[in-house]
Amino acid sequence: MSTDSGLRRRLPAGIVDAGFASLATFAVGLAAVTWFDDVSRGVYAVFFTAFVAASLLSTELIYTPAQVKTVSFPTSERLSLVPQTLRLGIGPTSLGTLAVGGAVAATWSYASTDVLVPLAVTTAISLVLSPMQDHVRRMLHIGAQNWKASWISVVQFFVAISGVAVGYLADVPIGWIPFGALAIANAVSLTVGVIVARVSIQDKADAIMRFRELATRGKWFVLAATARSIASFVVVTVIAWVVSPEDLGYAESARVVAQPVLVLAAGLSAVLGPRSMRAAMDRDRATARRTSRLYLGLMGLGGLTYTLIVAWDVPINPMAHIVPSAYVLPGLVALTIAANVIASAPFLRSNELAGAHRERTLAGIAWLSSTVSVVGGLTAWLTGAYARPVSVLGDGASRYAAQSHVLGTIYATKTSRATTGPTSGTEPTNTA
Repeated sequence: MSTDSGLRRRLPAGIVDAGFASLATFAVGLAAVTWFDDVSRGVYAVFFTAFVAASLLSTELIYTPAQVKTVSFPTSERLSLVPQTLRLGIGPTSLGTLAVGGAVAATWSYASTDVLVPLAVTTAISLVLSPMQDHVRRMLHIGAQNWKASWISVVQFFVAISGVAVGYLADVPIGWIPFGALAIANAVSLTVGVIVARVSIQDKADAIMRFRELATRGKWFVLAATARSIASFVVVTVIAWVVSPEDLGYAESARVVAQPVLVLAAGLSAVLGPRSMRAAMDRDRATARRTSRLYLGLMGLGGLTYTLIVAWDVPINPMAHIVPSAYVLPGLVALTIAANVIASAPFLRSNELAGAHRERTLAGIAWLSSTVSVVGGLTAWLTGAYARPVSVLGDGASRYAAQSHVLGTIYATKTSRATTGPTSGTEPTNTA
């Protein structure tokens, strides 16, 4: 019980971490959409889409399987693997910058040079630094240094907004500011993270991370992420064609208002995820259930509280004044919040399947649930803008159901299959 209580005390650190990391990205995005003209905003949207997609390459191919393998080692040894995993991720991270070439080609015909060149340069730099910084934060969570991880995001946020402010006051060309500020923020916070991680190292891990092993597992994580990306693109395209771009805009506004639910889920998962992975490695069903109940209970409570605050267009709702377009269609915000709560339910179960070495199963489930998501999007013929949260809800519910079924068979074996690290008996009581 003392371990569980210590885990609960670290949960706020995960929420702070996810919250400030999201705010940093939001701050630079807000600067872009505010200061760019209509055409340049479209150019920025293309580069941001390329940035998000390319970040998946290094994150899912190398960093995610490295994080899963790290959980199999005693907590005191985990952070000693940070330098090794960062080196292995440099290649895929650098390769991801090729996506910038695609963004340049897509916008060359209508983008001005004074916007295109700085966006290309700063996006490429951010594509190298951002996945590395995110990986260091996650490794600190895995090493039970949760508050240190959160402080990295705090540093990132304040450097990002400072970069935006200084760039604007110094009359820096607007094209350099959004991704430029993000790149500087990631560089500074990554440096802080590496220093903190090295200071926190207690013992030297004997394990050697091998690129081929990580990439073999990581390709399935990439495949799963690809399925979700394709489904999301198809759904928004269907809504725009079948209903109208305006209705898609209403759904997008509702998504922005409901985003804090996913931020909460990310924060809780950062702290609870390593525990779920380890439980699956050890076939420890009791710990997995206890961790899952804590996560789902907090998500349900958080989702309900947030719904009561922002779901309806009433004078005391601050979001109704900040994002009024989200409330044009009655109930759209409430449905989107509910859909996000359901979509977050499989987060820990994904960690469990990864810990159980079922990456291929994760990919298969992702393609199955993405198909359900697309079917939900096709209801736009009847549901209009509401089809977007319907698709999210269908994806989350089907993914949770499929994962639960698979995990039931895994825990029924009652034998440990933690083949990627030391045996379960080496784990101390202060696991993450």
